[in-house]
This record gives sequence, C-alpha cells and structure tokens, in this order.
Amino acid sequence: MKNPPAVDSASGADGARVVVGVDGSENALVAVEWAAAEAARRRLPLRIVSCYSVPFYGEPGMIGTYAIENQVEAIKNEHEGFVHTAIERAARVAVHLKVDSIVTLGSPTTVLPQAVECGGEVVVGAAGRSGRLADVIGSTATAVCHHTAEPVVVVRTTSSRKGSSLKKIVVGTDGSECAAEALRWAYEEARLAGASLVVLHCWQYPYGDPVSGEEDVRRRMQADASAQLADAVARVSERAEEDGVTLSTRLVEDLPGKAIIATAADADLVVVGSRGRGGFTSLLLGSVSRSVVQHAPCPVAVIRQPAT
Repeated sequence: MKNPPAVDSASGADGARVVVGVDGSENALVAVEWAAAEAARRRLPLRIVSCYSVPFYGEPGMIGTYAIENQVEAIKNEHEGFVHTAIERAARVAVHLKVDSIVTLGSPTTVLPQAVECGGEVVVGAAGRSGRLADVIGSTATAVCHHTAEPVVVVRTTSSRKGSSLKKIVVGTDGSECAAEALRWAYEEARLAGASLVVLHCWQYPYGDPVSGEEDVRRRMQADASAQLADAVARVSERAEEDGVTLSTRLVEDLPGKAIIATAADADLVVVGSRGRGGFTSLLLGSVSRSVVQHAPCPVAVIRQPAT
C-alpha cells in the first residue's frame, strides 16, 4: 500500500519522529489526530504503525496451510486499511506533514518502541469506548509506557471533544531528576503550542497521634516543599516571558496523583515523570504516574529520565 506523497514537511533531526499505533478503533484515530498535531508542532515526520497477529492451527505442512496463508493476507490487508484511514485522518489535522507507515506482524509492545528514534515520541490510544471502561487504560497502552525509552502520550477518545490544540498544560514535580526532565519536556511543549504551563508540587504531613511541636513540623515541611517547587521552576522561569509561556505554580497538600488529576480537570495535557531509572526498574511505572495515566481526563505524557 502506497502512502500519499508528503508536501513541505520538515524532517526530524537524527531520524526523530512521532510514532502512533493504530488498530481500527476510534481510540486509535483520535490518537492519530493528536499525533499529527504534535508532529506539526515539533516539526517532525509522523509514522503510523499497525501490528497484527496470526492464529496458528497446526504444524507447518499440515492440511489447511493454504487457508491459513489466505487468512494472513486478509488480516494484513485489513490492517493496511486501518493505516490508510489513519493517513486520511492525519491529513485533516496537518496537511503538509511527512507521513510514512508500517504494517507488520508483531506485538505493539515491541514494535512501537522500536519504531521511534531518539528525540521522538510514541502516541497511543487508551482502551475503553464507553462507560466505566473509558476510565481505565488498556493493557497495550500500559505496556508501551513500560517499555518505551522515549516520551509516550496516552490519548483518550474523550480528548476529541477538545481537539488537538493545547491551551493549558499541567506538569507534576517532586524534586527528582525524572520530574525535572518532565518539566523540561512540558515547558518545550508549552512553548511550541503557545500554551500556559501549571507546575504542581504536592506535599503531605504524616498524620498520626498528636505530638508536641506538630505545627512547627508542618510549617517546616511546607517551607521545604515550597523551596523545592521554586528550585524546579527556576530552571525555566527566567526565559518564560521571552518564550511567551504563561507560567504558574501550585503547592498542594494532598496525594500527588489525586492532586494532579484534580488540577487537570480543565487541562489539555498532563505531563508526569516515569519512575524508571534504568535496568529492570525501567520497565515499571511509578504509582503516581500509573494513577494519572489511568484516570486523568485528558492526554497524559509519560517522560522517562534520560539514560546516563
């Protein structure tokens, strides 16, 4: 299947691109729209990927092999149709976008991370089409977040009501290097989109039996949290006015995941850091990022700390 010719598109440096997975669902097509807008914002090409699996009914050479081969071809053709529809949907969002596609046998958990180059990002649709299921991220999206070194954006079908433009971005910070990378990415996204950026920092007092000097301890904890927030924002605040980024901060005494989700009620994008720092732990999302990805009302970008 040939892709339509690309026109007037900037190529990403060092092969970087925005990669989006499609499976024929409306979730995936909403993710395509978001990915196309993101590729245009970052002046990167877009790659649309569809993966398929093949049912296996017996040992090679057994009677029925021809029927299986026909079925494989039918499955592949179906996924090529998914890609063609996705290309058309992307063109509605960004006309002059360079687009290529991959239709391949394999798992999206493996193929999508391999399809993105350093400096790019992966966009996936969240599972759930209606009702309660719409509040829960699908297993494929979760696995892609776990296994991809580059930023991953999870997009919900409900995001289509707002479109792909970004006016308000929320980023959570906790003083860690991973959170600092999330803030850096979120700031650049806000700069490119002309969006406002809310930097949120949470703290909690370990409630228990009343103790002497409790209020002094609370004040010190709040002061420490305020200092951490100020230190994080200092990395970007000096150039915010020049870059046209409206920057604000919020210091909240609450559970981080709960506070981020509440702050995201009117946001167009939430950005969180992944807990992974390398080795086997790099396959795991932290509890806060997992909660935000599962329950935020808007797209969520999960940013991993760069390898050292």
